[in-house]
Amino acid sequence: MSLSSALSIARSGLTVAAQQTDLVSRNMANSGTEGVTRKWANLSTDATGGVSVTSVERSVDTLLQRLDRENMSKLAQQSTVSDGLSAYTSFLGQPDDEISPAAKLSELQNSLVLLSTLPSEESTQIQVVTAAKAMASQLNDLSGTVSDINSEVERNIRYDVSSANEVLEEIAALNQKILRSEDGSVTQAGYLDEMDQKLDEMSSFMDIQTVTSNDGTINLYTGAGTELVIGNTAKSISYDPVAGTLSAGSIDITPNGEGRGVMQGSLSGLFELRDEQLPQLSAQLDALAAGLISTMQDANPFGSGGTGLFTDAGNVYDPASVEGLAGRIEVNGEVDSTAGGSPSLLQSGGDPATPLGDSSYITAMLDGFNESLTVDLAGLGDSLTLAELAPALVSQQQSLRATAEAATLTTQSAGETIAASRSNFEGVNIDDELQKLLVIEQSYAANARVLTSINQMLDTLIQSF
Repeated sequence: MSLSSALSIARSGLTVAAQQTDLVSRNMANSGTEGVTRKWANLSTDATGGVSVTSVERSVDTLLQRLDRENMSKLAQQSTVSDGLSAYTSFLGQPDDEISPAAKLSELQNSLVLLSTLPSEESTQIQVVTAAKAMASQLNDLSGTVSDINSEVERNIRYDVSSANEVLEEIAALNQKILRSEDGSVTQAGYLDEMDQKLDEMSSFMDIQTVTSNDGTINLYTGAGTELVIGNTAKSISYDPVAGTLSAGSIDITPNGEGRGVMQGSLSGLFELRDEQLPQLSAQLDALAAGLISTMQDANPFGSGGTGLFTDAGNVYDPASVEGLAGRIEVNGEVDSTAGGSPSLLQSGGDPATPLGDSSYITAMLDGFNESLTVDLAGLGDSLTLAELAPALVSQQQSLRATAEAATLTTQSAGETIAASRSNFEGVNIDDELQKLLVIEQSYAANARVLTSINQMLDTLIQSF
């Protein structure tokens, strides 16, 4: 081997050692940075014995990435539904809580029991009206809470769509950067780290599929296969609040929409709340309001036009106008002394000929609590009485929340295991990097000694002339 060949080999060794040292330093500096993967250099030797870095590799496992992103999407959906239900049920209360409809209905029933023993006592009549107003107010508030949450859901759909579009544009821009960067370079590896972070972020909005092109760019699709990003072109996601649909370009990707499969992610959770959970909660509140109005109206129609203790915004109960009834139910002003009415109508039934002390109308109202309802029970049961309806409503709605929270915790626990495995595989172990640094240092020292020896040989040769 000639001195020039040995010099070239030693010089290439020092260059590679410097590049490896740079990679190890980067790894150690970013050991606590989320989304930055461990990197190492692929080496090759040429015919003369020289060594060079052919590419920089990242520590990634595509299976762990896919499983982690699938779990991110599932968890985002479940936590979105759970949070929405929790926001509502915190106002609903448990069956035995003072604030719950079940407790309010029980207070109303108890006040009527007391009135049945003292039918002409004004204070007990007022007590019934007060309990009825508390019942109606609670239903109004719960209906308003559902409406507020629904408005928040609509806003969050728009926010998520806007944020998802930003991420899609960033993915398309990263594809362009990857395409322009040197294949296998440190710069390209950094762009690929950024790409993985953006794909993780996109997974929280919806489940995704990725296909890596030969040029290293990423083509992105929904879980059902609709194009989102192809090369440096992103398909804009749009939301139509009137039609209630979600589209990618011209393709309908509405969660649970016909022919598109089941989507996961926060957008799917928001659509589930808007289209399924919140309407069901609202329908059940309306069922309770319908049961109250119709039962009391049938038992004691003392008011104008045959209205009873409760009315539909002052009107008689109409089976065809149940939607939104929980927000409209109110106590009949004709029996409310604060509105100029007379509580004595509870006892007389609106008939001046009714003897004082006659409790027949009050007894009829009490009997109504134990008669099977004819209103639509909105999934609360096949046959319930008014006394059973409120506890059933509270129990079922709290059960929905508990089930959603349990599913979220289960997914979260499973996801933590997957995320930890991915982090351990992709992340940096400082001890391992220090060991690599020692090996690199030894390589550097060996090549440096070769250069020193060659320098001494050259000095000797020069001095011999």
